[in-house]
Amino acid sequence: MLKLSSSRVLLPALSHPLSHLLALSVLCVASIGQAYAHAHPESQSPLAGAAISAPQEVRITYDDALEPTFSSLIVSDAHGKQVNSAKAVIDATTHKTMRVPLPVLPTGIYLVKWVAVAADGHRTQGGYTFTVK
Repeated sequence: MLKLSSSRVLLPALSHPLSHLLALSVLCVASIGQAYAHAHPESQSPLAGAAISAPQEVRITYDDALEPTFSSLIVSDAHGKQVNSAKAVIDATTHKTMRVPLPVLPTGIYLVKWVAVAADGHRTQGGYTFTVK
């Protein structure tokens, strides 16, 4: 029969240093998914580098829901002048598509600059050009 002295206390499994390391490892692995929660473009129209006739809007769909207050989409001409007067709108259903209407654009190269803030607060940004022919 096994007897324990009254001065000996059995501690939970996490009292062992290796248990602490294991618990920390599990927490780190569990948080990896959150580190990749940035919103990145899945599709865009017009496409980067495209030469098109008369785009009516710029539309970018992301792989994560966006925060409308902090996300933006700006289209500028070759001289850096912003050509869209309206603020970008984010789809109310999926919260993943941001679009901005465009006026009739003259022939030239245009730069799209976007800032996407995911619903969890992570910020990404980028840009690309397209040509109106």
